Amino acid sequence: MQYQVSQFRLQLRHPFGLSRDTVAQLPTVLLNLDGGLGEAAPVRYLGDTAGDLMRAVGRLCRGYNEHAESDGPEAARAWVQTTGEPSAARAAVDVAAWDRQARQQKICLYNLFQKDSPTGLHTSITIALDSHEAMLQRVCEATERGAEHLKIKLGRDPEFDRHITTAIRKLAPDVRIRVDANAGWTFDVARAMCSHLADLGVELVEQPLAIGQTQADGPLPALCRASPVPIFLDEDIQGPDSLRDLGDLGIAGVNLKLMKCGGLTPALELIKLARARGLGILLGCMIESRVGLAAAAALAPQVDLLDLDAHLLTTNDPFATTVDKACSYTEIAPLCQPVDGDLGATKIPGWLS
Repeated sequence: MQYQVSQFRLQLRHPFGLSRDTVAQLPTVLLNLDGGLGEAAPVRYLGDTAGDLMRAVGRLCRGYNEHAESDGPEAARAWVQTTGEPSAARAAVDVAAWDRQARQQKICLYNLFQKDSPTGLHTSITIALDSHEAMLQRVCEATERGAEHLKIKLGRDPEFDRHITTAIRKLAPDVRIRVDANAGWTFDVARAMCSHLADLGVELVEQPLAIGQTQADGPLPALCRASPVPIFLDEDIQGPDSLRDLGDLGIAGVNLKLMKCGGLTPALELIKLARARGLGILLGCMIESRVGLAAAAALAPQVDLLDLDAHLLTTNDPFATTVDKACSYTEIAPLCQPVDGDLGATKIPGWLS
């Protein structure tokens, strides 16, 4: 099978601030595997770089082709997950292989996993860390365009976090709010913030503590016991193995992202593991194009909450389409349509035409 890998820089509509840093643009790696499209958006806290991912995707494509020729595509997809290559690189090849299969069958990708289209489902909109005024302006923009669910990034300054969440709740009293600290709080700050957020009616808090605080007698179980707000893990949950090895800590759910778990194949396994443990599932994304988002959206009916909003946060998605006017601002139905396979029109150097 032919394959081609290319790098593309996505421009953020607004500065995208987390507890760790603020960026204005981010790279992503795009793959065409004999007509199937995949994407590797770097997971920066794992040390991914676009250059490393491009090389890893190339190695995986060569190995995938060898295994597909000798053992078939299903065995080749399974082999990809055994390689130890970065999760985002594995996701690109895994998604491209699934996408190629769907195109060969002339069906939408989601039809490989369920019969019905994921229509009527909506995503939250991320309000990234910024100045007090800028964040409130983003809230106004999102709610004026119909957003009913907001995900607020916090985690740098506890006093700022308290003030901005109070102000957002006053500005948008009816909106559903989720909070993501991106591992930015200490235990004492997290305990106080969870109490404060409960008073504001916040639905859940993602990754309040630093990565690796998951020991049975450690701070995360203690926080789960003390918090009146459900705790979801993000950075502490990568692929299925990280959930399988996790003790009963009292968490309410996990954030599933294709880029950190290795694609659709391990995501399906992670969903089963989470359900067996009675955990909620938030389907999230990195800053990525509609290729990665469409793959994630194929799993939307199998999860509880959606955070698939990268296409609303960037300005130059090379696969952007005209959004169906019948869909509201946050409806994910447009993401579920096959991405145009005529990649010559995307003007990305190196793509197969």
